Amino acid sequence: MSEKKVLISVKNVRIKDYDSMNVMVERYEDVFIPKYKTTIKKWVFKGYSRSILSALLDIQRNELLIDRNAVTNLDSYLNQVEQSNAALMEVMKE
Repeated sequence: MSEKKVLISVKNVRIKDYDSMNVMVERYEDVFIPKYKTTIKKWVFKGYSRSILSALLDIQRNELLIDRNAVTNLDSYLNQVEQSNAALMEVMKE
């Protein structure tokens, strides 16, 4: 299978071309491998979207840019949401 072209990359999330009618969303995250009892970082498939705009909305709705380890209370969560929205708005301007 040929490597698909990365259309947009925002922090640890990327949108890749899938076929003529869809794009796919992937997130770079820690994945536990039970066989080796270790954790590795890799791109994890998060879903398909019909367009880049739809994929950006899915990233926002599913909170893929929010670092769960940095959230300790409501204020830190709101800060993460603001940073996520700012990163997505920056991509939309380009």
